[in-house]
Amino acid sequence: ALENVSVRELARNHDPAVPRGLRDPLSELLDDRDLDSFDSAEAVLNHVSRTPGALGLVPWDVVTPQVKTLKVNGESPLNPGSEPPKDYPLVLGDAPGPDPEKLRRLVLAGDIVLDRGLPYAVYQMGGGESFPLDGGYAAVTRRGALPSPYSEFGVIHHFGAERRGGSGDVREYLKSADLTLANLENPVLENAVWHPEGTTFNGDLRLLPLLESTGIDGVTLANNHVLDAGVPGLSETMAHLKQAGISHAGAGLDLASAREPMIFDLGGTKVGVLSYQNVPSYEWAWATEDIPGTAPLLADIVREDVRRLKSRVDVVAVMPHWGEEYTATPEPGQVDLAHEAIDAGADFVVGGHAHWAKGMETYRGSPIFYGTGNFLFDQAWSEETSTGIFAEITLYENRIIQSRPVPFIVLDHAQPNFLVPEAGGGRALSTVFSASLGPEFESYEGPTPGGSE
Repeated sequence: ALENVSVRELARNHDPAVPRGLRDPLSELLDDRDLDSFDSAEAVLNHVSRTPGALGLVPWDVVTPQVKTLKVNGESPLNPGSEPPKDYPLVLGDAPGPDPEKLRRLVLAGDIVLDRGLPYAVYQMGGGESFPLDGGYAAVTRRGALPSPYSEFGVIHHFGAERRGGSGDVREYLKSADLTLANLENPVLENAVWHPEGTTFNGDLRLLPLLESTGIDGVTLANNHVLDAGVPGLSETMAHLKQAGISHAGAGLDLASAREPMIFDLGGTKVGVLSYQNVPSYEWAWATEDIPGTAPLLADIVREDVRRLKSRVDVVAVMPHWGEEYTATPEPGQVDLAHEAIDAGADFVVGGHAHWAKGMETYRGSPIFYGTGNFLFDQAWSEETSTGIFAEITLYENRIIQSRPVPFIVLDHAQPNFLVPEAGGGRALSTVFSASLGPEFESYEGPTPGGSE
């Protein structure tokens, strides 16, 4: 959960790993003669990525998603959308830093349902149409375990939480990204019927401006609820999204249109996004050559689409809606499909549907988020379903240099709030990392499923 470190802390508390060729100048810079030196910058990255709590110092241009960069004295040269730091302390001579004009931040969020609890909070409870994205920071203040079939561990946690200020910071975080995406888990209808409960969803058209005001650039429609109002509802939804200037992918009036990507030009870096659905028992919702529906999540289709899109854009993202609900551990079939997508040329994969934040992986240098959990969704009956992550990706031109989960908790059925590290945020990250795959995560152990802390 560490975000920032001071130069003083680096030298006195962390014994940072450094490349052997930079040991002497860094020792002088930090006034520390006992730096732990490695053969190369790549060896430092490998050590830090596999050793929780370890810190290293490397040139900025070798950083990869294997590791997480920290601010130093509150400054970072890898912060998209900001001026180059004038007081960044770790500068050797006149070595050039990154060009801030080439940095881009992408934020990918989980499931949105504009029905059930969200309109209840907005209209019946009087929160107002801005309420869902007025969130700031929150702390989990109590937690208790309860047996439940809605958990791969047989246990969920009831919780209490309190807000800790920063109202509106979630909205600003999403709006300030160069690209913001989410999964729209319902049709959007002018004459929507509100469902106070149940699993049939109608998104209220009055709430669509919520997505616009948040800066959401595109939504995926390949999910198991986009046809809850039938084909007319799908057609109406796509028309409303077009009018609102929000792109979509993953569903259409035939197979060809369902497989069409979203393409975004981020100041010269083109990002293409593909969306697919494979939820158990929802194969009936797959589009065919002449029947509307969702893009099928099938390996041969994904490979073909990724290869075709790769020639048109600089970065390819795949966003599948897949697997079983209420699980944190990636399923073998999900792992195989994610690897297939990256082998075909995708640069990262961000999945959804489980209503839990799932494990991650770095495969061939490319980040995979197997599930981001809920975003604007009302499953308030457990800490697990109320806790989601934003998948944050940092690009330098067409190269991914950072990826990280940003944990939040949904309060009052509708409002995401960033989790403070010491009261929920650290636990959320530990849960995700302990369910994650690969050598970077083998040392992590998550909270005991049945425990109260």
